[in-house]
Parts: sequence; structure tokens; C-alpha cells
Amino acid sequence: MDAVWVALGILVLVLTLLDVFLTALNYDEAGFVAGRLARWQWSLTRMFTRRIARRWRPVVLRQVTGLQLIVTVAVWVGGTILGYGLIYFGSMEGKNFLFSGQHPDLFAAVYFSAAQLATVGTSQLTPNTDLLSALSILETLTGVLLLSLVLTFLFGVYDVVSSLRSLSTQFYSPVRAVGTPVTSLKPYFPDGQENGLDSHLQGIFDSFGAYTDGLRLHHAAYYFQSGRDTFSLPFSLQMLVGTIGALRWGLPASHPSTKQPALLLLTEQFEGFQGYMHPLLRWTNSDVPETVSRADFTQQIEALGREAGQRPPRGRVRRSDSGDPWVREFAVITIDMAELVGALPFEDMREAYDRYLEWLPFAYKADRFTSAVARDLDYQPVYSDPSEAAPTAVLAPAPEEKPPSQRWGIAEFIRSRATLIDPGYSRLISALRALMSAALAVAILAVGLPAFGLEPMPAAVFGGVIAMFTGGASGGGAHGIKRLASLITVIPIVLALALNGLFASDPVVSTIVVAVLAFVGVGAALLGPRFAALGQLLFISYYFTLLLHLQASELVPFSIAALTGVLSSVLIQMIPNRGAHARLVRGGVAAFERRLVRSLDPLIDTVSAARWDPDLVRRTRNEMKQTHHTAAFLAGQLTGDDPDIGLTHEQANALRIRLHDAELGLVNLGEAARHATGAGIPITVRAHLAGVLQTLQKHIRSYPDRPAWVRISTDLGSSPKEDRKTAEAEAVQAIAQALPPRETVERWPQPARRVVAAALELQRASDALYWARVDDLVYNPANDEGEELSDDGSRITETTNPATTSGAADAPGAHSVTQSGARGTVAAGPAQADTAPIWRRAIQAGLSTGIALFLGSFVSSTHQFWAAMPAYQAIGGSDGETFVKGTQKIVGTIAGATVGFGIAILAGPNPAILLPVLAVCVFGTVFFRSASSPLTTFWQTMMFAQLYEFMGRLSTEAIGVRILETVIGAVVALVIAALVLPTRTRTKYATQAEKLAQTIESITTETLDMWKHATSLTAEDVDRLSKIEIRMTEQLRDLQVTATPLRHGLGKFDPGSIDTQLTGFWELLYYTRQFVASAEQGRTAKAKLTVEQWEKLEKATRDNFAALLSVFRGQSVGPADADIGLDDLGDDAEPREAEAALRALARANQTVALMVNDASPQAAEVWWRRAQK
Repeated sequence: MDAVWVALGILVLVLTLLDVFLTALNYDEAGFVAGRLARWQWSLTRMFTRRIARRWRPVVLRQVTGLQLIVTVAVWVGGTILGYGLIYFGSMEGKNFLFSGQHPDLFAAVYFSAAQLATVGTSQLTPNTDLLSALSILETLTGVLLLSLVLTFLFGVYDVVSSLRSLSTQFYSPVRAVGTPVTSLKPYFPDGQENGLDSHLQGIFDSFGAYTDGLRLHHAAYYFQSGRDTFSLPFSLQMLVGTIGALRWGLPASHPSTKQPALLLLTEQFEGFQGYMHPLLRWTNSDVPETVSRADFTQQIEALGREAGQRPPRGRVRRSDSGDPWVREFAVITIDMAELVGALPFEDMREAYDRYLEWLPFAYKADRFTSAVARDLDYQPVYSDPSEAAPTAVLAPAPEEKPPSQRWGIAEFIRSRATLIDPGYSRLISALRALMSAALAVAILAVGLPAFGLEPMPAAVFGGVIAMFTGGASGGGAHGIKRLASLITVIPIVLALALNGLFASDPVVSTIVVAVLAFVGVGAALLGPRFAALGQLLFISYYFTLLLHLQASELVPFSIAALTGVLSSVLIQMIPNRGAHARLVRGGVAAFERRLVRSLDPLIDTVSAARWDPDLVRRTRNEMKQTHHTAAFLAGQLTGDDPDIGLTHEQANALRIRLHDAELGLVNLGEAARHATGAGIPITVRAHLAGVLQTLQKHIRSYPDRPAWVRISTDLGSSPKEDRKTAEAEAVQAIAQALPPRETVERWPQPARRVVAAALELQRASDALYWARVDDLVYNPANDEGEELSDDGSRITETTNPATTSGAADAPGAHSVTQSGARGTVAAGPAQADTAPIWRRAIQAGLSTGIALFLGSFVSSTHQFWAAMPAYQAIGGSDGETFVKGTQKIVGTIAGATVGFGIAILAGPNPAILLPVLAVCVFGTVFFRSASSPLTTFWQTMMFAQLYEFMGRLSTEAIGVRILETVIGAVVALVIAALVLPTRTRTKYATQAEKLAQTIESITTETLDMWKHATSLTAEDVDRLSKIEIRMTEQLRDLQVTATPLRHGLGKFDPGSIDTQLTGFWELLYYTRQFVASAEQGRTAKAKLTVEQWEKLEKATRDNFAALLSVFRGQSVGPADADIGLDDLGDDAEPREAEAALRALARANQTVALMVNDASPQAAEVWWRRAQK
């Protein structure tokens, strides 16, 4: 065994020293341990940095190389110590060592090895043989040699970093940010004449050569991160490749600049480095794309020349890039270089074609290589000004921001999080009111009942629980004296007590009563929300009397307790809460603003890194989901006349419309960012796109706490500061002017141009929501013009969207919205609600509750009622929803029982501990009641645990019974939902999706018919379209709620998945909204189309929607074509309103076709249509 330790020590020592030698001294070798260790460490760091805020990433990235060196050196030193230590440990036999205070074990051997390597030695362990003495001296010498090699390694790595810094500084940029290679050559061509270019190229050659030679020796320097975009390997490679391509092939071969000696050497040097890095990056080198023929090349260059020389008519947009993209890229380089040297481009087309043939292989391989390096190093450039920590104005001048102490302080962090969790602090106030009501009721009963000779417990506890639950049924929307109507809640409570007194003694009858009350509790919703709350209170009251095992003799004190609880709740509710709804609306607006800001974070990463991986998909989806929830909450508050904020029905609906516009704008931006990924987006463009989105993020973050349209009743007028901010907001209309020049934007790939257009659309929509005055919230076909970008990023002029053409729907379960104005009242939703789902859930609730009680009695004859609540509450609108709610109940109960009973057992009946914990449980139960089912269950279970301990009824058996009864109730609910009057989640989803598609089709075909006949829209037409749009939005929100149980399986991001379909619907709503808005803005100006062309549009649109409906009906899918022939329609310049309408109609049809082909894939067609989109 000793020989094994010695052999193992020799192996570890040899491998460690060999890795040190190969890493520190050997050329073209990274070491078999240090290289992999550096790679693994970088992978972990990259995973971490992708998940932290962008402002902290440079701080972490700058530590990468230092941490890698520390870990590498630690492994080398540790391996050396361990190797020698194992040899010493294997030699500890007989008298080979003399021990003084140590024992012959592995620790002593490693301790001695570390002391010898550090050259300090130790007197506690001494070698007693010549061989071991020589070995200890050898280890000391090894330590000196190891130190020298480590220093060589450290100096070598930082020398490579210095070479990279020298290389990066060779490339000039007027804004000291990520620029273009041609821009970096401008100082060397003053007035078009070459000056100092040879020394510049020699400097690049020397710096790049020093870097590549050093990297071959010290590969760890490859992972160096400076935290700055212009000091990095991807940036240097991008500029190097662009410089070589521009000088060698961007100018005619006869130009002197193409004959620079260093240029050819630099090309060979780059290709050698590319070959060296190829196996290390493991990227696939695909074949070079085929070159176009000379005739096609000439034709495309001439077409590009015509595009550059002609400004498109007002409103006309270029929907797609024509011709080969590599020819277009070559043309851009040639034109830029010709402008730089003061010559005419393409004077000799034959010679230019020859240069194109030579340039394409180099450009393609270099582009793939630089993209692979950027992706591997997670390069995410953002166009920014180095004089600030935040980016400069790319979309608009950077707005004023709060001081750093206010922006990043603890108080600001807490306020920001509270706004996201509880806008307007409505849940906080409700929870505090419930806690105060419960405390007041318990205090009154604890003092008052003994005065009448009655036992205070457990009647006081019952009164406190009643006070807590009464608040939810007390009609929170009432004001002042109207809150006294909440006294009606005493009726179901007294009825529950009476039923308990009559039937509690018979278990069978009591079970039937619980089942009937469960049926009534759900079925009462047929009579309205107030009766629904009273029905639930009736069930909860009876349920709690069963838990307390109420006797007939206790009916009087419990009735007194119930009345006291109701009175306490009403009394606390009478406390004035001035401006509550205005605060709630203002908080909802602030929460929506923060959600927009947070949703832009993953989109910035997407366009900056040009990647769309599962991590970004997950982050984007989560942020979008939270934004949709916040928008639904805010829309639910804007439902009609509100004296707190001074809005009429019409104005509230106008705000809902603007809210929905901003929500759709964010969805559209997310889709545009998803498409702007891959190797086809140059690094410079990626930096500009990230800067655009980050500037938009700053702009949204700068909104004031109170929107311009929020006016609390106590306000006397707007302050000068508010007037100034309003004036600044109006100046933001010039945002588009701060974009890069039109010619620059038009050269970007089409996906990049779509991102810019979508960003401007979101900015316009969010500004319209936050800066609108109350007087602006009326329908008025405006003649004012606001600039925005078309799909290709070029500026077009359009009128602003009217205020009442669509709306964001209420959150699920909210009342339907109405519109009122001069023309009367129009319901936003269907005329009659479908009562079948309520009856179905009532029957399921009654059956599941009764069966759960029956089965629970086999587990416990005294605690079987614990199974009733999960069986009652888990019933949902479909089997999938029931499964989710049941699972949440089980998880919340297990966690709550574990924590609650644990506290109760450890604390015992100590009021100093139990009462504060009980108060926290009451607060948590009410605070999370409307937000989170599992958290509500958690706090409820904890509350019951404390109550059982407080009343002396807690036992170890109760803990297991509580959990088991909950599982029984949830499982019974799931089985009943699946077998009795079942509603399959997928069936319900398909039905709702079909109705949504029909609604979208109806408004699309109606608007298309208006355009066809040039119908002038009347106020009634606008009302009708607005009604359809609001219903359309409500249907989409309901569809999202229904789809929740279906969004957790494998392949959820595959084509045809639920997530993909929901994204398609959001995008379809966006383009439909634009189509309808264009009709309302333009009053359906006459489009220059023939009757046959209109019929072609109608038929293509009708066929596409028919195919989409067939998908959700489960029928055979007909043809769906993304191309509806708009490129062949309207050869003359269309009016700008007609152009906007046709463009939106084309996008809507493309989205429908893509949804159809994803749901019914036919491989070749799917990919072809994706490419078309």
C-alpha cells in the first residue's frame, strides 16, 4: 500500500510539473490542465455575468484573467505539494521520519511538503534517511523553479494583454466607441491623398504579430476581458478584417494603397491566426457561398446605384433587400472607399467583378471567424460615450436622471421592488386593515366575553378570523357611509353557525352540508361578484366552525364573536383612505414603466450578442409575462368615471388603448430583436442596436412618478417643474433626428432596421401613455404629424394614432369595460356571459368537497375537514388549471406545516412568540390572497398551526394528518375535474384561440372592405372598431391564462408550441392594430389599386385566416401563403396612410401564414416562409 501512495505521488508531481512546463515555456501548447481549467472557469464566469445587471458586468469581467491566473497558480502549487506529500506519506514507515508533535498521517506529510516548498521548513517532522533528505531539498529547489515559471507565466500573459491593447489603439474612431474600419482609415487619407498609411499598417502588423505570438505561448490571455468594447479581441479582429478588405479589394487594383507591402503580410498573418484558432473554437467552417454571375453582379450594382441616388417617395418603404447580400456588402465597401479617396466607384465594372471574386472567400471566412470569437467571448458591445457611464443619445438626447444616491440607494431599491410587487400599496393597506380588524375583534371579545361570564376562547379566535375574511367580502369599492352595507356579511356567518348547530353532530349530514355549501359558494358567482364573495364567506365560516368542533351550547358566544368580527372589519374599513384609487393607478403606471425597463434588459443582450439561446428565451419570456400581468392589472383600474384622478369613461378607455399600444410595441420589439441574431449582423451594427435599446431604456426610466394625466382631487394645478418636464417630453418628438444618417441605417441588414423601427414605435407608444394630458384623451383625428421609422429603418411621416381604437383588457375576472360618450354606451364584451362554466365548477366543487371529506374520514375522524378546503379551492376552469392549483396547494401546505408546526412545537404556548407569529401569518394570508395561491396556502397553514397551539390542540399527529388531508383534497379535485363535466385544457385553449382568430379576422376584413370602397369613417364606425378591438384584447388575455398549464412541458419553444402560438397572436394583434389605426388616421384615403388587385388581397387574407381556423378546429389545413402580392400592387406612390395600411396587412398575413405552417409543419415550406419573413 505504501508503494501505491509513492507511485500516486510521483504521478501527480510529474503531471503538475509537466503542465507548468508546457503552459509557461512551450510554444503552441496551452497545457493539458491549465488550458482546460481556464476554459471551464471562463464558462462558469460567462454563465454568471449573463445573469447580472449590465452595469455590473464590466466589474466582474475585468476579474476574469486575474482569477484564472490565481486558480491556475493555486492548482500548480497544490499539485506540487500534494505530489511530494503523497511520496512522503508512502515513506512513513519505520524510522524514516522523526516526529515531534505530529503523527504519521497524510496531514503531517502534506504539512511537511508545504513547509519544504515554501523553504521555511518545520521542526515537527524531520526526514531520517538520505533519500528523504535529498527529496526534501529537491522540493525546495522545485519551489524556487516553480516560482520562476509562475512569474514567467504571469508576465507573459500580461505582455499579451499589452499587445492586445496596442492593437486596439491602432484603430481610430471619432466617437471613441465601436466604429467602422473605413472610418478608422480617414486620418490616413486627408483630402483623398494617402499619408502615413504604410506606418499605420506596419503598426497593426507589429501589434497583431506580438499578440498572436504571445497567445500561442500563453493561451490563457485569450480570455482577457477589459470591460470596454474597444479594448477586446472581437473588436480588434473586426477592425482588422475590415481594414484588410477595404484596402485590398475596396479600391481598384491600380490604386497605390492596394500595393502596400504590409497589407499582404497582414492578410497572411490573419489567416494563420484563423487557422490556429479554428480547432480551439470548434466552429464549423461552412462552404463559401456561390458567387453571382457577371451580368447579375452588374445588374445589382446598377440597382443599388439607383436606390442610393433616389429618395423614396413619402411613405414608401423598402420591404426587403433585393439581390445577393454579399454583393451589397461589397458595394458598400467600394462606395465608402471611393468616397474616402475622392474617386468614382465602379468605373470599371469588369475589374470590380474580379475584385469581388477575390474578396468573397476572404470576407465570408473572416466574418464567420470573428463571429465565432465574439460569441465565444460573449462580446456584447453597446454604442456609448466613454465620458459617461451611460450610453449617449442614439435615439434621443440622454434625459436627466436622478442623482446616484437616489437612483441606487436602499430606499430606492425597496420602493422600486414594492412598486413591482404591490402597485399603489393596495395589498399592503388591505393586509394592515385585516390585521387591525382581527386584532380589534380579538381584543374586544377577550375583554367583553368574560364580563358576561362566557369563555373567551375559542370564540375570540373565531371572531378574529371572521374579521380577517370579512374584508374580502365587504365591498372595497364603496366609500364613506356606503361601507355600512358590509354589515350584510353577518348573514352568511350566522347562517353558518346555525347550520353547524343543527347538523354538526351527524358526520354524514355535516358532510352533505359542506358539499352543498361548496356548490353554493361557487354558484353564487352567477348573481355577481358581491354574491360570489358572500357565498365564499358562507363556506369558509362553516368550514372554520367544523375545525373548532363548535358545540350547540357555544352558538351564542360565537354569534356574538361573528357580529363583533364584522363590526370590527367595517369600523376599520371606515378609516379614510383619500386618493386610494389615484395612488393605485399611479403605482400601476410606475410598475408598468419598470416592467418595460426590465423587459428591455434581455433584448439588449440579444441584439448586442446576436444570439437567441435558451437562457435569453427564458429571461425574455419571464419579463414579457410579468409585463403582460402588470398591463392587465393597470387596465383593470381604468374602467370608467373616477373622481380621484378626474377621468371620464371615454378618457379611461383612451388610456387603456395607449397602454395596449405600449404593450404591443414591446412584443413587436422582442420579435424584431429575436430575428436580429446570427452571424449576419456586424459588430458595429450590434453596438448601435444595443445603444438604441439602452437609450430607450434610459428614456423610459426618466419618466416622472406621476403621469401627466393623473391629477389628484387636491391638486390646484401643475407645478412649474411638471410644466418643464412636459415641455421636455414634447421635445422628444425629434428623437428620430438623432439616429445615424439615413444612408447608414439603410445599409444595415433588414432585421437590424426592424429593431430600430420597433424601438421608435415603443418609444412613441410609451410617451403617448405617460405624457398625455387629460384634455388629450379624446378621440380627435389629428392632423399633427409625428415621425417614426418604417420596417426598414427609414424615416416616414405618419399621423399619430387616435386614442380610441383599441384597448388593453382587464385582468381575468375583472368586469367588462364600457365606453360612454356622446353616442351612448357600448359594452366592450359580449352581451351575455356564458354561465355554463360557473355551473360546471359549482358541481365539481360540491362533489370534490363531499368525496374528499368521505375519504379524509378514513385518515382521521376528527380532522377530516382539512381535506375540504383544498378540494374546494383547487377546482379551476379546466383540468390543467385544477392540476396546477392542486399542486400549489400541496406544496404550500407541506411548507407551511413544516414551518408553522415547527415554530409552534419549539415555542410552545408562549404568547410572546405565538401572537407575533400569528399576526405575521394573518398579514401574509391577506397580502398574498389575490397574488399567489401557494403563498396564501403557506401562510394559512402556518396560521392554523399557531391557532392549534394557542388553543392547546396541537399534537404531532396533527402535522402529518394536515399534510395527508391536503393531498387527499387536491387529488380528489383533480380526479373530479378530469371525470365529471370535464373541460380539457387543450380543448378550451383551442376553442378560445379559434374565437380570437375569428375576432381578428372580422376586424381585418371589415377594415379591408373600408379601404376597398374608400369609406369615410364616422364616429359610429370608430366605436364599432373600438368595441371589437377591446374584445380581441380581452380574448388574448383569457387565452394566456388558459394556456398557463400547457407552458411547462418539453419543447415549449419549438415551432407549433403554445409559447410560439401566443407570441404569434401578440404579433398578429400588433399588426392588426396598425392596420385598423391606419384606416382611422387616413379616413381610408383612396389607395391606387384596381378592383382585381383588391379582390386578390381579400382572397389571400381570407384563405390565410381559413387555414388558421382549421388548425384550431383540428381540420385539414388549407394553403397559407405569406406573400399576398403587395409587391405587385400599387406601382404608383401610395398615400402615406394607404402605404401604412398595406404594410400592416402584409405583416399580419405573414404572421398568420407562419403560425399555420408552424402548427402544421412541412419542412421545406416552413423554412422558406421563415426566410421570407
